[in-house]
Amino acid sequence: MPTLTRALFLLTACVGSLHSCCVTPPTAEELLDLGYRSPTQAFHTLRAAVRGDLPRLEYRSLSADFRRRNGLSQLTYREFRAEWYAQNPWMRAALSSAEVLESNVHSGERRATLRVGIVGEEALIDLVAEDFVQLWDFDELREDNAIDDMGAHLSSEDGAWSASFPGGGVAPTELRIGREWKIDSIKQVEQADA
Repeated sequence: MPTLTRALFLLTACVGSLHSCCVTPPTAEELLDLGYRSPTQAFHTLRAAVRGDLPRLEYRSLSADFRRRNGLSQLTYREFRAEWYAQNPWMRAALSSAEVLESNVHSGERRATLRVGIVGEEALIDLVAEDFVQLWDFDELREDNAIDDMGAHLSSEDGAWSASFPGGGVAPTELRIGREWKIDSIKQVEQADA
């Protein structure tokens, strides 16, 4: 009987351990709500990317400065994320179930901080607003840059918008200008306080 009890205990421990490591994939509703229009939506997009094991979407959720600080490109991000999750074993499972507890957009700045609850712990997610311009030629993306990097100039006179493009290029079939919130850092609360 003790052998059977021990076996059941080990089986229960293994199943519990596997269950705690499981990350449920995002729902269809979560996938339809992806975007970067607000700090909260940006965090939910990262959470869906983590839950769906979508490294390309995770990479897109990170700020340009985060990528620069860590020397990341689309190709090197997969290796970086494996090391990042190994150094922070709590992060993948925690991000997949974290809920926003508090949102603080710093007035007059293009920065925000989210305090998120993670399985009885808390983390701070720092975000930064990034302005961008995209130039499309039918279904081909010709340019996708930060406005400052692009050198585009926009003006409005009497409600009519006009744009000039570097190099005097031909006007695109679609011009998108916007602001997106991106993840700049993720810290456990005790790391943030230290």
